[in-house]
Amino acid sequence: MVQVRGYVRVLLAVLIAGAAIGGVLVGLGPAPPSAEIPTCLQTGAYTPPDPDSVGLPSGLALCRVGALTVSTPGTVLDGLDVAGGIVVEARDVVIRRSRITGDGSRPAGIRTAEGGSVRIEDTTVTGSFTEAGVAGADWTAERIELAGLGGAPDLTGARLGPRSTLRNSWLHDLAGSGDALAVASSDGGPAGDVLVEGNRIERGPGGGSAVGLDPGPGRRGDPPGPVVIRGNELGGGTYTLRLVDDVDGNADLRVSGNRFLRDAVVAPLRVPGATDLVDNLFVDGGFLAAEVR
Repeated sequence: MVQVRGYVRVLLAVLIAGAAIGGVLVGLGPAPPSAEIPTCLQTGAYTPPDPDSVGLPSGLALCRVGALTVSTPGTVLDGLDVAGGIVVEARDVVIRRSRITGDGSRPAGIRTAEGGSVRIEDTTVTGSFTEAGVAGADWTAERIELAGLGGAPDLTGARLGPRSTLRNSWLHDLAGSGDALAVASSDGGPAGDVLVEGNRIERGPGGGSAVGLDPGPGRRGDPPGPVVIRGNELGGGTYTLRLVDDVDGNADLRVSGNRFLRDAVVAPLRVPGATDLVDNLFVDGGFLAAEVR
């Protein structure tokens, strides 16, 4: 009996030790990885892309995963081929070197929920969604490509809520009649502190605008920060850049240094006279003689 008890104690000690070193014993396999934080080792270490790169860099091996919801602050998603979309519920999330392909079941390729924030880099969003390729408040995107988006007649390529930035990116081949890019109020409040800079945005035929501005009403005593549209190449749409007529007087709108293609159905600009407009020209250097209200 004493000997049997000794064997039991030894066996228990071995099991505990095995669990402590990661579950290498039969029946004590390692804990399954979190579906929320997939890691793709085959993509390799991150290196900055070529300065002129836009969207997913070529030649990368990606790891295919399904739709994701990120609820852990500071999560980094790198090298993923996502079928569906990503919802960001946590702060300070990073999505880089990835491709998101919509299947029509998700509102957006990347969307921030209330309280979430995300930085998106070197990523391509394509496929079908019901609302937008990227949407929500508190997001920053650099060198992303939004291409061939469809799925809803009024789909928006990118929808910028409060505290959002789109820089050095390319939006093109949008299906339907929605705006390629929309600056609009959201559940997080009026769309202030918004920057759209250095992008190539092509609405093409089919209605809508390359950039549609509807930042929503300002808050009394707490006006939102500026909405800045500068240094972009814009083309297409009924009006290439359009601002709704009833924008609140507190809105701070600055439109400068943009270059327009000569392919708008009606006119390149439809803006209220109060908008700050500086140095907006056609791509061939021609002056915009008429800024239509």
